[in-house]
Amino acid sequence: MAIPAHNDCASLLRMLRMLRALGCAEQIVVVDDGSQEPLRETVLLDAAGLEAGQLRLLRNETAKGAGAARNLALAHVQTSHLLFLDADDRPARALPWLLQDLAGQDFDFCLFQYHDTRREAQGAFGQMPYDQAFWETAGLGLGARTQVSPFAAASLVQTSNYPWNKIYRTGFLREHSINCSETLVHNDIELHWRSFLNGTRILASNHVAVVHDVAPDGQRLTNRTGPERLDVFIPLTRIAAEIRAKDLDLYLQPFWSFSTGLLQWVKNNLDHALHPRLSQQTQAFLAANAPAGMHENLRHQLASVLEAAPRNSSTAAR
Repeated sequence: MAIPAHNDCASLLRMLRMLRALGCAEQIVVVDDGSQEPLRETVLLDAAGLEAGQLRLLRNETAKGAGAARNLALAHVQTSHLLFLDADDRPARALPWLLQDLAGQDFDFCLFQYHDTRREAQGAFGQMPYDQAFWETAGLGLGARTQVSPFAAASLVQTSNYPWNKIYRTGFLREHSINCSETLVHNDIELHWRSFLNGTRILASNHVAVVHDVAPDGQRLTNRTGPERLDVFIPLTRIAAEIRAKDLDLYLQPFWSFSTGLLQWVKNNLDHALHPRLSQQTQAFLAANAPAGMHENLRHQLASVLEAAPRNSSTAAR
């Protein structure tokens, strides 16, 4: 297990206690990403009831972001398989069942389902509907463990690029130099997409193994609206280049569908004053990476992003 943490010791301790209770963590690597009050390994071990040797604590003296913290953890993990977790989410009771299903299996990574707490407002349980739709398109609605075909992978790659909905073979990540982008936001896109682009033995499980706990107060990195959002082009450009270099035509349409949706989301969550910069960078991204036959259609899909008419001062200052 690899867990980044920043100024959220209470959530981290909850996570560690739950992992201990589930009995499914051979090694837990926690990276303290520049917390104002540094974490202490002995305190974590005692408070969570873990045994010495079960937990390793690393620290970035200054906050570098979750991507850099996960990369540091990956460099120090000693187990054959790895699950990235976020301190403010929760492992579900099905996680040990999933691990039992995977025991002895030969795979690069296994994608599994999750529960999003936003579903509870509708009295529902499980993934967000847009992610569930990709599973159904892939024909993977049933079956605790399924071998993923290339067609199914091209559908599942469009699911949310969470870092914690996959169990990886550690060697697979290292063999292909797959890690997170070291950007403040959008740092999980590269990890997610490059896993699919390089994986040849992909499994999928409908076990709901993690609970994604969405904070109602909007204080997560997801809620940032500043210039760090424009770093989205760093992972997108790398992924586009890899698809092109390896002639992975099966992933062309999924990647550009994902990219257009993401860039529209970025605009909707970006300070208005930054819209012209987003428009300029989107145009440059399309010019450098979009296949010639898709260029006109992509510009049409991204029309709302590409148009960045100047706004009056009162609007731009909001």
